[in-house]
Amino acid sequence: MFLLMLMTLMVAMVKAQSSLAFYPFENQFNSSNYNPAFLTSPHKFTFSIVPLGGTIIGYNNQALIKDLFTEVLSGRNPNDDYYMNALESMASKPMFNQNIESAMLNFTYRSKVGFFNFRIKDVQSFSASAKGDLTKFIIKNETQSVIIDEVQYLPTQVLHYREYSLGYSYKSPMNRFSAGIRAKLYFGKAAMYSSLSGAINQESSGYVFNTDGAINMSFPEATEQSGTETPDFTKIEGSKILDYLLNTGNPGMGVDLGLKYRFTPDLSVSVSAIDIGKITWKNNLNLKYFDPYPLPGTSYFLPGEGSFKIIKKDGFKYSRELPTYLEDSIPSSFSRQMPLSIYASIKYRINPKLTISLTDRFMAVKNLNYNSISVAATIDVNKKLSINTGYSIIGDSYFNLPFAVLLKKDFGQMYFGTDNIASFLLPSISDYASFSFGTCFYLFKNRDSNYSSNSDKGPFYKSRIIKKNRKNGLIRRAYPDN
Repeated sequence: MFLLMLMTLMVAMVKAQSSLAFYPFENQFNSSNYNPAFLTSPHKFTFSIVPLGGTIIGYNNQALIKDLFTEVLSGRNPNDDYYMNALESMASKPMFNQNIESAMLNFTYRSKVGFFNFRIKDVQSFSASAKGDLTKFIIKNETQSVIIDEVQYLPTQVLHYREYSLGYSYKSPMNRFSAGIRAKLYFGKAAMYSSLSGAINQESSGYVFNTDGAINMSFPEATEQSGTETPDFTKIEGSKILDYLLNTGNPGMGVDLGLKYRFTPDLSVSVSAIDIGKITWKNNLNLKYFDPYPLPGTSYFLPGEGSFKIIKKDGFKYSRELPTYLEDSIPSSFSRQMPLSIYASIKYRINPKLTISLTDRFMAVKNLNYNSISVAATIDVNKKLSINTGYSIIGDSYFNLPFAVLLKKDFGQMYFGTDNIASFLLPSISDYASFSFGTCFYLFKNRDSNYSSNSDKGPFYKSRIIKKNRKNGLIRRAYPDN
């Protein structure tokens, strides 16, 4: 349990889950993050690069993240007490989530057969669930009670990986149907997977804290530690940082799939599955597990004869002694599935200026699944400016007001926004916070040329192809692009 927070600092130090606020912007240059069928480009070449390529930051438990950043920016290495306090904060919430994505390079090519895209992206994610009577009994100073033999699970997943991918999307001639696929190559940098579960059991010598499962890790520790000493992550510097960032010893493969279909020019549905794949971890490995920890006889009491509970006395904190019962070994390798995101959406265009949408996102992470839903209205202020806003539920956070802006200029696109603008306006009542921004540029753009008298003899003349409905003879018109 002591290690549940050790990897958060690594995640928080990065300067870079896809934001639901931007899902309705299907013609945005990074829209294939949500559905590869949305891959598009208004010009032949679209290019973006870090730090403008697109960054997404999302997390709940704002107070904990703020403290982590404060510790890092101050140059202090958080000690054991700090991690324990952070774990106590986690124990009061059903789930802790943090996701950071940063597009380092993004290049899209528009061809006659569809859209092609090459992308390099850096992703960090942290999910954990530590809420329960057993957790409070172990880590808190105050008097707590726990049911004997009742098992509590302590799942945790921390990931940092680099992604290289090639995407393709196809649109039918009349824009009624589109499909996309993205093939991915992953290179894992660091990971921690906890399959721990624990319970207080009665044995002949008294009561014992027993655990099952283990913690699989892949991370270059900064210093050797013994006893309760915490690794000093601030000392990972120089060649160690370079080795970490260029690490290719943990390969993986994956794929994104997506579809979009229009029932009418105004009504459309879309569905996608993002990150179907896995990473095989082969280097910087460590497997950690706990030996049985006997509770000191003076640290608890029984509330009555035949009681199925025990009560911890005020002032005892078992978690301070737990690290001395931690054992480790070195596995040869281990494989884990990627966190899978499944999106589904329905959109209805009320008029050329206003579109409403309903979007659902399901995050499939072993023992850490959660669902989010968003109801939004997209307003096209003019041809260059679009705004999206509404209401969303993200996991167990029920007060979220998304707000996103997409600006289309002659040189390219710019977007910025948040899944919860209330986190900036009313931080005391908003648990979830996020922010996203990005900019792209159109390369080798043709100059505007006006040929007012094109004819069949002109060098740029191309005859118009007119498609008609076979049943009534009327001219068929293409569906809107989004």
